[in-house]
Order: sequence, then structure tokens, then C-alpha cells
Amino acid sequence: MMITSKNLTFSYEQNIKIIDNLNLEIPTGKFSLLIGPTGCGKSTLLKILAGLYPKYAGKLSGKLNLAGLKAAIMFQNAGEQFTMATPREEIIFALENLQVKREDYQKYLTAGVEFAQIENLLDQKINTMSGGEQQRVALAVLIAMDIDLFLLDEPFASCDPQARKFLITKLAHLRDQGKTIILSDHVLDGYQTVCDCLFEFKDHNVKQLNPAAKKQLLQTSVQKNDYSFALPQNEAACFTLTKTQLTQNRLLLDQNQLNIIAGKTTLITGANGVGKTSLFNALTKMLSYSGSLTYRNREIRQQKTRKYLLHVAQIFQNATDQFLSITVQDEINLSKKQRTNDFFTDQKIKEVLTDLDLDQHLDQVVYSLSGGQQKKLQILLMLIADQDVLLIDEPLSGLDHLSSQKVMHLLRQSQKERGQTLLIISHELDELADWCDYHLVFADKQLHYVTK
Repeated sequence: MMITSKNLTFSYEQNIKIIDNLNLEIPTGKFSLLIGPTGCGKSTLLKILAGLYPKYAGKLSGKLNLAGLKAAIMFQNAGEQFTMATPREEIIFALENLQVKREDYQKYLTAGVEFAQIENLLDQKINTMSGGEQQRVALAVLIAMDIDLFLLDEPFASCDPQARKFLITKLAHLRDQGKTIILSDHVLDGYQTVCDCLFEFKDHNVKQLNPAAKKQLLQTSVQKNDYSFALPQNEAACFTLTKTQLTQNRLLLDQNQLNIIAGKTTLITGANGVGKTSLFNALTKMLSYSGSLTYRNREIRQQKTRKYLLHVAQIFQNATDQFLSITVQDEINLSKKQRTNDFFTDQKIKEVLTDLDLDQHLDQVVYSLSGGQQKKLQILLMLIADQDVLLIDEPLSGLDHLSSQKVMHLLRQSQKERGQTLLIISHELDELADWCDYHLVFADKQLHYVTK
């Protein structure tokens, strides 16, 4: 059996086609991977398959046949699809909507919880979870719904490497049980032995790669893991932690002493839920701490928030949490009002917008951009605003390799010109290692510098 489309055409705005006359066959009961550059239309296609478009946006023509499969989608930003406060409540809410018998709730709940291994998260508030934990919860909801067709949009963008490997393996087991998996991703490592079909989105259309091309592409994506980092040597500190503790539902950090170096780029890695984003929230005065946490030798809790945040800014994991206005141009104009530097001139901003392929989207509502386009815009906006320190949470989420390279070049260029301190949370060491000065690993409630 096949999922088929015939002459499928979709546009958000008149005469601007995202998908153009698509004729496609996707086999059922297989693990299919969908790839393509940032903003090409992968998320749009998945939402069409899920029945969200054109019901909620856009104009669609042509025919689509899901071969009788019951489908559900997991969004790139998992937090956008939750309605209830906890995973248990979210799963029960989904079962109620499906009119599952109450006496069967526990069976489906258990299946979802065991699949995604979220036993310890079941009654935790979803809005206190890390991005990776939220992605696990979203997947558990789909499992509990007992669907046939899993549509997954960048489902591992915030997952640590171990969680990613575990979940890919679990999805392969679902495929072996007869489920159909259609998944979009920019990071191709881990799919070598599980991907049945590889589809490439290009020029408003989708084509299946032949077995030789699929094998070559997946083999070249294997992570290198040959990076190394220096260790700090009595350099000036930007932040200093002394007997610092962070607590959110549980003790996350118990740090005796640590200096985070000024004017450098420091990468922070660690398992999902370990406390990386909570650390950033403490550094931007959104989460209280005990002990001492200083910025340039001054206790953070004693500094006036408005004045402090003119120097220290956080780029959130979810780009939509950062936006305040409506269109791309509106957001840029708002950031320009906070501009105090000579680097991001109007001409420079114009050049960067072109380089990031955002120049044709200035009148577009920011929430209608793809996840990758939102991430590129978010980073540009924060760079224009000009803080001394940027705390950047998952800067490469939703970005293809070329877009990642452009974003990193922009960050490095800005840092070099202005002497900024950058702290970056990311699981993508292969992309970031070459230009990060130091590497902090967050594990066992401690941060420590490593050379690998």
C-alpha cells in the first residue's frame, strides 16, 4: 500500500507556491526520512498529511490518499501542541478526544509512558521540562493514541545524543510492528540502519533518492567526534559560581566553584533535563539561586534587572518565545531601537537578511515562518540589540548544514567585532566544536571543563 499525492499544490499566499504539482508515493509500513534545506516546505507537507492544512491555513489543490491510515503529527516545537499541565493529563485528554473507553485509559497510558520512558516525568509540569523532555512527552502522547501514521517534524532537535539514538531505535521497532513513520530531520546521523526510504524536498517538489544515493548521503553524515578543546588558564571571569545551588522540582546544580571566561565562546552540553536551561534562567534572573553567582564580580541577585539585562541576554530555545511584534520587518525595527553599536548598520542588516534567505520574508508574519527561519531571525534580532553576553540555547535547532554555517559565521563575526561573551547550549558538537573555545559538561549536578 502507498500514501499517494496527485498534482498536489499548496500555497500560503496567492501565487507563492510552497508545493507545486507534487506526485508522490510513500510506502506504508516503512521508515521514511524527509530532508531538504531550511524553509523548503518539509513542515508544510507534514501538516498537509496530518490534515491541518488547508483546514487552518493556506490553499490546497490536487488529491491526497493516506491509504486509510490514522495519522497524527509531532511539531518541531513540541511545547506548542500541549493543552494540559502534566503528561498524564495530556495523554488522558487525548484519549478522551478519541472517545477511548475509560477502563482502557491505563493500557494506552502505560504504552506511551514505557515507549518514551517518561515514568519520572508523568506528573511533572510540562512547562518546567527541557525541550528534549517535552519531545519525549509528545511522542508518548502519539503512542498512547495508537495511530498508524507517525508524522514527526524534527523530533530530536533538542534531544541529547543518547536520547536521540534510543528514540530512533524505538521508532524502528514501531515500523517493524507495521506502523508507518515519516520523519523530517537535518541531522542524518543515526538513520543508516533504520531508514527505508529517503525523500528530498527541493524546488517545491519531493523526489525519492535511489538506494545508492541514499546510502552515500547517510554514510557521509556519520559524526566525526575528532574535536578537542582548550582548558581555561587564569583568564578573566565573566560569571563566577561559588557554592551555587539551583533547584527546580529537584536539586539541579550544586557547584562549589566555577569561572566562566569573559570574551570567549563556551559550549555547554549535558543530558536532557540535567539543568542547562535552568542555569541560563538563573543567569538572566528568571530563576532564583542560593549561594553566590556573580557577573563581573557583582552578585546577580543584587543588580537591578532592567539595567542588568542590557548587558546579559538569553536567546531562548523556542524562537517564538522571543518575538514581540507581527512581521519580520516589525521585529527588526524593534531591535534597531535597542541598537547601540556601529556594527549592525542598516546596510549590514540588509546584507545579513539576504545571506540568511530572509530578505523575501520581510512582510511575512513571524509565526508563519518555518522553524529554521524563525531561529535565524531570532539570532539576528538579538545580535542587533547588542548585549555584552549572549546565552544561546540550541542555536542550530531546525537548521540545515549551510544555514548552520551562516549563523555561526554571523555569531563569530559579531563576537570578534564587539568582544562578546557567548555561552551556547547544544548537542551538535560536530557543527560547533571548531569555533568554541571551551567545553563545559553538565553532569551529576556539576559543571566541569573537558578537552573533548
